[in-house]
Amino acid sequence: MGFATVRTIVTDTVIVIWDRLQAAEMPIPDHDKWTSIADKFFARCDFPLCIGALDGKHVKIKAPPNSGSKYFNYKGHHSVVLMAIADADCKFIVINVGAYGSNSDGGILQDSAFYKLLNSNNLNIPNPTFIPGTNTTVPFVFVADEAFPLSPNMMRPFPRRELTDEKRIFNYRLSRARRQVECAFGILSSMWRILLGTIEVHDTFACHIVKAVCVLHNMILNKEEERIPFISNDELAVEARTRNNDLPACNRRPGNEAIIIRDKFMSYFVSPLGSLPWQNN
Repeated sequence: MGFATVRTIVTDTVIVIWDRLQAAEMPIPDHDKWTSIADKFFARCDFPLCIGALDGKHVKIKAPPNSGSKYFNYKGHHSVVLMAIADADCKFIVINVGAYGSNSDGGILQDSAFYKLLNSNNLNIPNPTFIPGTNTTVPFVFVADEAFPLSPNMMRPFPRRELTDEKRIFNYRLSRARRQVECAFGILSSMWRILLGTIEVHDTFACHIVKAVCVLHNMILNKEEERIPFISNDELAVEARTRNNDLPACNRRPGNEAIIIRDKFMSYFVSPLGSLPWQNN
């Protein structure tokens, strides 16, 4: 077959894969699904009322013609950004593909349809409830790293400067939950090795490829649960200490409500009920 014919076949196929599988393998969660996700995060990662781990992954692409520096990221190559929220099983709940590599993770999030639905309370997220075993009420939250803003539904670590023991423990416990999205990206790249190098197609086609492999990722994990990784507490402790420091931090000032909610989680994590035997190590 000729080059143009093969290109058309592959383009049409990756679009159809997303269109036909998305509703079944990456549906919009309802109230019960969010609750189920939170239960698994609490069981596996010891973080209560967590409904997703958020992060961004730069997917290398060939620089589009006349694109200037729009796709050029802080890592020194051209990319589009895969912004994703993963559950405790390392499956994708929500993805956003195609933002310029030069954009910050926080900026990409705030421009996304997901963030608009979150702020308008249109995501079917359950109402705030008690942290299990306590009378402390907090909302269901997503966990993210320093690149994202702190908000009532989005928890991020405390800044590294002047960390107290309590804040350090909170950061470690958040890292245990947030690790799930990094594992999801690792599994995705190991299964679909086109993501390990530069995708030599135009940016729109690259986005279709990324969306297709993300929905196939969910389909495979749904059928082969043994692929879901087990991460030891020792590995998580090392990850928390060695998290790379080259991420551009989001310096937007959080509101008082978000600060109070983060402090409530911190107090729970250092309480006799919520602490873990090894977290002080």
